Amino acid sequence: MLKPADKFKLIPLDASTGEIAEQTHFFIDYSGDSVTLCVEFNYNGPRISDIEYYFRIVARDKLRIAKATELEVYMDNTIDKTLAELKNVLNFEVKVQPQKLARLDTALVGQYFTGITNLANNVKPKFIRMEAMFQTPGKQVVSSELNKDANTMVTRFLNAFKAKPTNIDVFEQFNVKYEDKDGKEEFFNLLTGKKEIIKWIDLKKIKNREWYELIQSDFDEFVSNL
Repeated sequence: MLKPADKFKLIPLDASTGEIAEQTHFFIDYSGDSVTLCVEFNYNGPRISDIEYYFRIVARDKLRIAKATELEVYMDNTIDKTLAELKNVLNFEVKVQPQKLARLDTALVGQYFTGITNLANNVKPKFIRMEAMFQTPGKQVVSSELNKDANTMVTRFLNAFKAKPTNIDVFEQFNVKYEDKDGKEEFFNLLTGKKEIIKWIDLKKIKNREWYELIQSDFDEFVSNL
């Protein structure tokens, strides 16, 4: 939706005139032994896989200073932690744009998304949301009632996210509620669990150099603790 400058109401965005696009600012720090890239993330901007692809093409094909790039995601609620603690999946919720499934590892698509792919080809939705529940609301989970197939599915996806972080870009939402080995209910959110530095700014008052100065101390601390 858009808000007209002279009216206090929301109107639909006219898609015929184009699409929303956000500028993505990035900085390159040459001061240390290794070069560090700091890249802004925008919801309506490129995904992390697109950003990684861009830098790889520039560094390899244009500048010829690198042979490859690697992508690793750092999370507060880490994938490793969830894999180590997970005993029983209680429910999961997935939201995905069907056209993005082609980017997902082929084995995962064939195992879990064949039906969704067929549905998408027939009715062409913009998004598909899938929710699966394995416990009755209000009832205790009996440890003997393990949801082995769901555990296997979630474990396979978490390992795929860890081995190839570009798989993360496929999903708009990937939430898992699970019981850990101590019987405690835990929650894993793939998209909001990533390490972030968030600053609120006035776009009209900030200059290019100030973008970096705004996050420099937080970013330096994050890098030093890797």
